[in-house]
Amino acid sequence: MRNKGFIQIIIIGALLVIILSLLGVSLSSLFSNPILKENFGFLGKWLAKLWNSYLSAPFQYLWSIWVDLIWEPFLDILKGLIKKR
Repeated sequence: MRNKGFIQIIIIGALLVIILSLLGVSLSSLFSNPILKENFGFLGKWLAKLWNSYLSAPFQYLWSIWVDLIWEPFLDILKGLIKKR
């Protein structure tokens, strides 16, 4: 039962490849396209700069609030429930 999500991802990936094949898209030519590689490289560098410059600090702050106010008390409650059994 735990592998259900993993199997669904594999099936979705296979269906995606089948659909792209029916549309006439060649995955090997798609991934060897230099313009596509350059565009994804640019996008990756831009997203890394955005994350490092602007988004990392607020995310870490919100994550620490989440852990302190919600996650740790939730785990404490679960540990208490397990000990009572």
